[in-house]
Amino acid sequence: MRNGRLFTIVGGIFGLIGLVLLCVGVALAASTASFLASAERTDGTVVGLTERTTTTRGSDGRTRTSTAWYPTVEYTVGGRRHSFQSSTGGNPPSYEKGDTVPVAYDPGDPSDARIASFWSAFLAPVIVGGLGVVFTPIGTVLFVKGRRAVRQRAWLLARGRQVWAEIEHVGRDFSVRVNNRHPYVVHATWQDEGTGRTYTAASDHLRDDPAPRLRGRTRVRVLYDAADPDRNLVDLDASPAQP
Repeated sequence: MRNGRLFTIVGGIFGLIGLVLLCVGVALAASTASFLASAERTDGTVVGLTERTTTTRGSDGRTRTSTAWYPTVEYTVGGRRHSFQSSTGGNPPSYEKGDTVPVAYDPGDPSDARIASFWSAFLAPVIVGGLGVVFTPIGTVLFVKGRRAVRQRAWLLARGRQVWAEIEHVGRDFSVRVNNRHPYVVHATWQDEGTGRTYTAASDHLRDDPAPRLRGRTRVRVLYDAADPDRNLVDLDASPAQP
């Protein structure tokens, strides 16, 4: 897949995920604020901590585990005892057994309650919304970069100056990882006849080793902007034997 298209697709996905997370975060915050505004208050006691361990796999393929402790709170309304487990956990634990905590509950349904501290009530909306704030601009930047690359490719294919550049290097680009692998890249150099300067063009990142299809070839076609030779495109499909 071409780099421009890849950036466009990934950017669109990231941007969409970011917008969804932002909307979810705002909705959660609004729902929590509405609940707290109409809720009654009382004091509760932490009667236990539940340990939860989650396992995730990172982009490097390694498995990581994280542990959080979720408090169970008991409180009394109208002589009747209620309890709930907080949906917000922490590591280290935010509370210890026996701690007194503020509790907000629905006067119409006293069993519907939550810890009334800011972080316990709004941590989930802050995390979800924060991820949205991170994903959205990243997606936007990638999308814009991808669209610009697609337009530049189309311009070079239609109007770029052609040169047959000498293949300088074929191998992996160890500065980049795509799907946890270093992609392949082809570098080729040529000398501008007008200025005498030497330029180097790099191909798109390639999933498969291009060496087999380049076997026996010493040059590849490069299309470049005469006004700015650093804007270029390596065409691995063309052959010097072609017109």
